[in-house]
Amino acid sequence: MHQATAKRHDLQQQVTYLLRAMIEAALMLRRIMGGDFKTALSRYGYAQSTSVLYDKVVNFCQDFVHSTHGTLIESEVHTRRDLIRGLSASLDHIMTWNLTCTNTCTMQSSTSKVHWAGAECNDHALISCTVGGDLLCIAKAKW
Repeated sequence: MHQATAKRHDLQQQVTYLLRAMIEAALMLRRIMGGDFKTALSRYGYAQSTSVLYDKVVNFCQDFVHSTHGTLIESEVHTRRDLIRGLSASLDHIMTWNLTCTNTCTMQSSTSKVHWAGAECNDHALISCTVGGDLLCIAKAKW
């Protein structure tokens, strides 16, 4: 949603308008989205000249999640890194609606675990947390 539209605020508005309409059409539906939303609350090594753009993207995304009564699950540490230029940021997030977040994250400060897997040159980590774990329990049969 935001990765492809970080420099095009008009496209961000169009995409979130459609998402908002889908959410409002079925308020109680459980939803989950994950990915590189460019909503980094923490960045290291990025030029000051980009801070205005990224701050706008972060605020827009957070406002969208908050206004649609969703939860933005942030990573516990940076999930993107550029070893050559010395950059890193928390860009990868999970967004949920009408789902609980348990085990590897808490409701007060929702965070996801970060796993650097694969080649050392990978620029994004895998993120994980238990979302909707209460829905995955085995129902006890009544005899």
